[in-house]
Amino acid sequence: MNYLKILAGLVLSFVVGFACNRFGIPAASPPVLTGALLVLMMSTGYWLVDRFVARRAAQNKRHCGGHAIETPGGAR
Repeated sequence: MNYLKILAGLVLSFVVGFACNRFGIPAASPPVLTGALLVLMMSTGYWLVDRFVARRAAQNKRHCGGHAIETPGGAR
C-alpha cells in the first residue's frame, strides 16, 4: 500500500512537471539538477526518519503503561 502512494506521487510529479513545461508555467521546483537532488534527498530523509520513528514507537508500545488515570484503583 505504501509503495502505491510513492508511485502515485512520482507519477503526479511528472505529470505536473510536463504540464508546466508544455504550457510555459513556471514550475515550483529548482531549475537546476543540484536543487532537484536536494529536494529528492530531503524528501527521502523525511520518509526514512518517519519509518524509523514509527518502527521504534511500535517496538516500545508494549512497555507503555498508559496514563496514570487508567491504572487500577485510579491512583495517580
